[in-house]
Amino acid sequence: MPNYDWTEYQNRPWLERFPEGVRGLDVWRELPLEGSPDSLIQERGQTTARLVQPCVFVSHRRADLAQAMRIAYLACQEGFDYWLDVLDPQLGPFAPPKSGAAIAAIIEMALLNSTHVMAVMTRNTKGSQWVPYEYGRVKAPMPVTLQAASWLDKSLAAPDIPEYLHLGAITRSEAEIRTWLQAERQRYGSPARPLTLGWSRAIPGPL
Repeated sequence: MPNYDWTEYQNRPWLERFPEGVRGLDVWRELPLEGSPDSLIQERGQTTARLVQPCVFVSHRRADLAQAMRIAYLACQEGFDYWLDVLDPQLGPFAPPKSGAAIAAIIEMALLNSTHVMAVMTRNTKGSQWVPYEYGRVKAPMPVTLQAASWLDKSLAAPDIPEYLHLGAITRSEAEIRTWLQAERQRYGSPARPLTLGWSRAIPGPL
């Protein structure tokens, strides 16, 4: 899904929040507000075509927003699109449990249209229900894949590092994040075009 100004969509009905051409859009528009997002999950399994532009889903807990924003910025510099929940205004109006299916479906649409995932791992991550799911949803259906990666905060103790992270790339610095992004962009066949011209918000500080 290309980077676009999410605020341009914030006043539209939630079923129309995605631009034309994204994967799963037709199914999404037929999904009832309280319906099950199972059909969206099935679509990802049936779709094998690659997206035109690689997109990183930045998985994180709200307490780690600054780190997630920095990783999204680094992705832009390396020619990737990104999806970050806090920059999606359509998530705001929905509060669980009544709209739990709507929230899950919005996140699922982002997962459907992402080629890669980067999990932000800090002391705050422990106990998260979403980070393991998001990491596994974008991960290719094989034991080890480079489509999934994680960034480990220096304060994270070894016993707090989940075993599943070893099935993807593990990074501990901005240099390692850039190396992973560059290698994946080349493997994906995407041109090295930085996307930072569209970065309209303050650039977060380094990790």
